[in-house]
Amino acid sequence: MNAMDFDSSQTLLDHWLTPQDHLSVDETGTLCIDGQSARSLVKKYGSPLFVMSERTLRDNYRRIRAAFTSRWPRPVNIMYAIKANPNIAIRAILGEEGAGGDCFSMGELHATFEGGADPAKIVVNGSWKSDEIIAKAIEHGVCINMDSEEEVDAIERVAAAMDKPVRVAIRIKVLPEDYFAEFTSDCFKRPDFFGAMRRSKWGETLPAAERIIARLKDHPHLRMFGYHTHVGRASKDPAMFAAVGGELAATISQLHKRTGFAPVMVDLGGGWARERDPEASGELRNPNPIEDYADAVCTEMARVFEEGGCPLPELWLEPGRYIVGNAGVFLTSVGVVKTDADLGFTWINVDSSTNNLPQVDLFGYTYMVLAAEKMKRPLSHPADVVGQTCVPSIFGKDVPLPELEEGDLIAILDAGMYAEAKGHQFNSLPRPATALVSGEFSWLIRRRETLQDVFGTMVVPERFARNG
Repeated sequence: MNAMDFDSSQTLLDHWLTPQDHLSVDETGTLCIDGQSARSLVKKYGSPLFVMSERTLRDNYRRIRAAFTSRWPRPVNIMYAIKANPNIAIRAILGEEGAGGDCFSMGELHATFEGGADPAKIVVNGSWKSDEIIAKAIEHGVCINMDSEEEVDAIERVAAAMDKPVRVAIRIKVLPEDYFAEFTSDCFKRPDFFGAMRRSKWGETLPAAERIIARLKDHPHLRMFGYHTHVGRASKDPAMFAAVGGELAATISQLHKRTGFAPVMVDLGGGWARERDPEASGELRNPNPIEDYADAVCTEMARVFEEGGCPLPELWLEPGRYIVGNAGVFLTSVGVVKTDADLGFTWINVDSSTNNLPQVDLFGYTYMVLAAEKMKRPLSHPADVVGQTCVPSIFGKDVPLPELEEGDLIAILDAGMYAEAKGHQFNSLPRPATALVSGEFSWLIRRRETLQDVFGTMVVPERFARNG
């Protein structure tokens, strides 16, 4: 259905609401996030502003956990992929829910620990890990997902110096050619997706994994714990996730026969698509709820493990976007509305830019854009919503909106994922603040940047210092 088929922003929103959204419209026609109006939040915290819903965060985590725990007979560990949104307050909320953690850097480890995650439920990933990260993981008892044969000696060297054991898993390069040979991603625009998977830096093939397991006999501090893979948000089709999970289970079963090692856990990574899905770059509706993915994956993996004679392991997952995506709304204020009657275009300039939602420029995400204070007003002709930078900075083309004027608020949905995490300061624009809402309460969880923040890390040699 085309956005212009709706008569107002409210009917547009009503059509696209998903079960975990806590969005509503009050009697004045103003968008409310978890019960608080967009205008009241901007009045309190300023514009532009990221707003995160605590209830949506908790609901998303609980739903994906329930989907997999009800379908997998062994323990399930839902690990929040903090790269999607590294805010420590968000990590703390998920820590209360019992979420584990997926980390790639010292910074992500720091934020995950600050948020109170259980180290026994955390993994460290990465194609190369410094001695500092390895030592931190060993110190806290975190599992290290090894990405290469070359890592084995490095981890043993650090563990031996600390005289501490460390749980390790092997990342497998999963290549289900029958599925991916004719595959086209609805997110990553690569003409040869299978070839790109083969060439990617991630993971080891079955022969290399077998060699690693054999080498562990000479590495007394390393405790083989399981296996890992991750393809990411390449498709909304549950069959893709089933193909990857089934191929991983088949590889693990072969390794079990050859080495005798039965994994404690298997980590399937992330990329779990949501029901409102701007990542698909065009079609917002994803007809597959998370329960469909859990059904497809758990059924296929259990079947393959049983046929291969390998005991069922624990199932670990790394959702990021699924947990935080629709929990975030980006609020931005209209500056000037420019119309060119000769060309037939209207541009709504706002006080932010795609610096703050970089996935628009990087991957063509198509976010839903709403008139936050005129939700009940009739939609007029389409307009382009554009940001402040010296590049096009187009939040949305031909967006159906009512007549807007300076000071009106625009709301952009699904801004919780890969927005703040990838946001930057092009044209020396400070980054926005973030507020957390929960019913009648709200809190600042990231302060707005200042120009001092933008330039504060720069050092001017004394010979260039200004006189006077």
